[in-house]
Amino acid sequence: MLKMLNGRWPKWLRSFRFRLIFFSALTIILTISILGLMIFTLFTSLEIDRVDKVIISSLDEMTSFYEKAGRLPAQLWHGRSCNAVFQVYGSDLSLLFHLPPGFSAPPMPPELLTEAVEGRKFMTFDPRGKRFLPKLWWILPWNFLSDRDMWRTSVRTTSLSGLKVYLVSMVPLESILVSRHLLFWMISLAGLGGIILSLVVGSIVAGQAMKPLKSINRSLSKVSISNMSINPPPGETDREIIEIVAHINSMLKNLDQGMKNLQQFTSDASHELRTPLAVMRGAVDVALLRERDGPYYISKLQDLIYNIESMQNLVGALLELARLDDLKGLEKMEPVDLLIVAEDAVDNIKPLAYRRGQTLESRLEPAPTRGREAMLLRLASNLLDNASKHSPPGSRIGIRTFIDGAGSRSVLEVKDTGPGLSAEEIERCFDRFWRADSSRTTPGFGLGLPLVQRIAQLHNGSVEIESKRGEGSVFRVHFPLDAESLKEYDLE
Repeated sequence: MLKMLNGRWPKWLRSFRFRLIFFSALTIILTISILGLMIFTLFTSLEIDRVDKVIISSLDEMTSFYEKAGRLPAQLWHGRSCNAVFQVYGSDLSLLFHLPPGFSAPPMPPELLTEAVEGRKFMTFDPRGKRFLPKLWWILPWNFLSDRDMWRTSVRTTSLSGLKVYLVSMVPLESILVSRHLLFWMISLAGLGGIILSLVVGSIVAGQAMKPLKSINRSLSKVSISNMSINPPPGETDREIIEIVAHINSMLKNLDQGMKNLQQFTSDASHELRTPLAVMRGAVDVALLRERDGPYYISKLQDLIYNIESMQNLVGALLELARLDDLKGLEKMEPVDLLIVAEDAVDNIKPLAYRRGQTLESRLEPAPTRGREAMLLRLASNLLDNASKHSPPGSRIGIRTFIDGAGSRSVLEVKDTGPGLSAEEIERCFDRFWRADSSRTTPGFGLGLPLVQRIAQLHNGSVEIESKRGEGSVFRVHFPLDAESLKEYDLE
C-alpha cells in the first residue's frame, strides 16, 4: 500500500470502518490458520504413530516367529492392513529376500541402511531422492507430496543362522500423503471462505456499528450557541453509545455554562466599569459648563482620583483572578504557619477596623501547612476585610487558627456579626461579581470571596461557611496539615 504525497495513509485506510473490518478479518485468518495447523499436525501425528506401531509389530512378529520356528514366516499378519513390506539384508548390505511375495518395495541404499542402524528408530524414506527426510518434515502443512513414493521404515540388526543380517520393515505412505493433501486444501478453502465471509459480515457489522456514530456526527454538526446538546441515536442503542452521548452532553453543558459565565462576567465587569466612568464623565461635563474657581476644580479632580482608584482596584482584582485561574497548581510549596499569616492580616486590617470602631479578637494557635505565604495572606486579608465591611460599627470580628480534632487539617476561621446569608446566598457567594441584596450599598465588586476560594483550591484546601440570617457568618478554610513542620513545634 502506498502512502499519499503528504506522507499519510489514504483517508479510507485511516477510517474506523476499515480498521474494524481489517482486524476482524485478521482475527479470523489467524484463528483458522492456528486451528488448521493444529488439526493438520494432530492428524499427521496420529497417522504416523499408527504406521510406526505396524512397523514395530511386524518386526516383533518376524523376530518372534524365527526364534520359535527357526525360519522366517511366509507372510506378515499384522502388516497386511497397511501393506507392510519386510526386507532382509545380509552383512554385505545386499538384499536377500522380502515379504510378502509379489509385493516389492524400493531397496534401501547401503549408505542409508548403515545410517538407519546408527541413527533414529523410525525414518521416512524418499526413494526418488535416496534420502531420509528430516524428523520435523511432517509438521510443515505444505509437505504433502501426494505424487511421491514415500515409505516409513525402521531397521533392526539381528542374527539368522549365525549370520548378521539387517531386518527392514517398510510401510508405504501413499494414503497418508493423499489424506494430507486433501486436508491441506480443505483447510485452505475453509480459510479462504472464512476470509470472504468475515469481510462481508464485518462490512455489515461495521455499517451497523457506524450508524449511531454517524447519527452523533449529524447531531454534533447542528450544535450551536442556542442548541448545546445532542440526542441519542434513535432505536435501541448500545450502552457505550449512550455513555458517549451522556459525556458529550455533559461537556456541552459545561461549555454552555462557561459561555454564560463569560457573558455574565463581561456584563458585570462592563457594569462595574461603566458606573465610575459615567460619574467621571458627568463630573467633567458639569465642570466644563462654565468657568469655576480653583477649589471647585480641586474637589472634582479628587473625585476623579477616587473613581480611578476604584477602577484600578477592579482591574487589579480581575487580573489576579485571571492569573490564578491559569495556574493548574503550585509547583513550589513552602512551610507556612497560619498563625503568622493571621497575625499579619490582623495588622493590615487594624487601621480600617479602628476607623469603624470595630474590635478584632484573635485566638491564634499553631496551624502549619504548605503553600505560598503571600497568597495565604491575601486570603486571610480578604476574609477580614469582608467581615469588616459587612459588620456594623462597634461590632466584634473574630479570627482563629487551629488544628482540627482529627489532627489532619490546619484551619483558618473568620467570624463576623453581619446580616448573615441564606442557604441560597451561600451557594452563590463565590460567583464573581455576585453580591447579596443586603450588600448592594457596601463598597466592593464581589470578587473577594472568589479570590479566597481560588487560593484555597490551589493549596488543596476547601472553604466552609456557617451562616444564618441576622446571626452573622463564619468562614472556615481547611488546609492540609504539614505534619513534618508540626514535629518541630514545642507545644508543651
